[in-house]
Amino acid sequence: MQPTTSPLGKILTADEVARFVARVAYPTSPVVLVDEELALADSARAYGDWLDALGLPDLAEKARTLLPEPADGRAAADKGGQFGK
Repeated sequence: MQPTTSPLGKILTADEVARFVARVAYPTSPVVLVDEELALADSARAYGDWLDALGLPDLAEKARTLLPEPADGRAAADKGGQFGK
C-alpha cells in the first residue's frame, strides 16, 4: 500500500506546512474538526474553512483557490462556509 498525500501537501510550500504544523501543535490552538465526507466531496471548501478556523486565512484562501472544486461544479463560495463565516 502506497502512502497517500493530503491535498494540502500538494499545494502548500514547506514553510506553509511548517506554519500549519506549528499552529495545530500549539497547546492553545483551537480544536477544529473536519467533516470527512465534506472533505472528500468538496476539499477546497472543507480545507479552506478548516484553515480559516485555525487562524490561517492566507492558507485558507490558497486551499479554496488551488484545490479542486466539487464534481457538481458549484463554486465553494456559492455554498457558504462550514464554520459560519
